[in-house]
Amino acid sequence: MTVRYLSGDPLLTQSAYLAFGYNARARSEVGALETALLTRYPAAFASYKRASRKGRIKAGTYWLWSDSQPKLLFLAVRLSNVGATRLRYVQAVLLALARDYRQEGITSLAIARVGNAHEWAEIRRLIDIWLNPIALPVVVYEEYLPNVRADEGF
Repeated sequence: MTVRYLSGDPLLTQSAYLAFGYNARARSEVGALETALLTRYPAAFASYKRASRKGRIKAGTYWLWSDSQPKLLFLAVRLSNVGATRLRYVQAVLLALARDYRQEGITSLAIARVGNAHEWAEIRRLIDIWLNPIALPVVVYEEYLPNVRADEGF
């Protein structure tokens, strides 16, 4: 299935799962989307932080929160909130998603843009490599536009 790229608010997704990049140490991040996610899903972030403190979160893995709609996938693509997004962590997370999405019951996936503008071209290439070949509907929000619903085509 082809990955679709669009602009809008990933918080308004119709996908069953919403994935976003975060850090493995569960330190608060200050971006507009991260702040909106934290405000909307405080229990998910508190649970992620507990799991991180217990050593259950490693960079290059994902962590699933299923008590919300959409369900949340924390993609641990950085070691800390001040660290850079590492391509090896992004690739490891995407490989795990491509391998395990059926086992996890993921039926559709929206991904908020991971990394910054300088990293995005390479991260987009990795998304295409790992998620285009699988039979999972995937939309990637390249640009965060608060309160703008995108036509995901689901």
